[in-house]
Amino acid sequence: KLSGRRNMMYMHHMKRFYDPGEPVLASAAQAQAIVEVCLCHHARRSARAITRLFDEALLPTGLQASQFNILAAVAARDLTSAAEVSKILLVDRTTLSRNLKPLRDAGYITTEGGAGRRPDVLSLTSSGRVVFSKAAALWRQAQGDLTERLGPGQAGLLLQALDKAAAVAG
Repeated sequence: KLSGRRNMMYMHHMKRFYDPGEPVLASAAQAQAIVEVCLCHHARRSARAITRLFDEALLPTGLQASQFNILAAVAARDLTSAAEVSKILLVDRTTLSRNLKPLRDAGYITTEGGAGRRPDVLSLTSSGRVVFSKAAALWRQAQGDLTERLGPGQAGLLLQALDKAAAVAG
């Protein structure tokens, strides 16, 4: 069993379990080693846990964390394009369009289609600014609580590591 050693185990430690040049069936121990060091698994697991925390915090507004982040990206720029928001959030245009629909339906965002090659222009409505303001107060509380629970300096280190991972993976 490898648990407890996860913090020390990286891919170069897995050489005894995994040789990329040799196709073999993975044993249970090899699979466990992969689970313990898989960056994708840990990033997705952490993202799900953190998203649940923020979803719960934002519940009084009816927003999900993903919707709040869209509102924040739009609010940060008076007028912005869907392409720009897509780039900021690292989501494809189809996913963004799907996530914008409930925000438009709720009356929080307006989308004015550009003609020809001009991009859609997104902006917050007055009710969008109100709900964003309420959600931002709840977000600040959740952000502060998680930052405190992570411990001194850890939130900043986590942000740096996540930004670097997104930059090198993207």
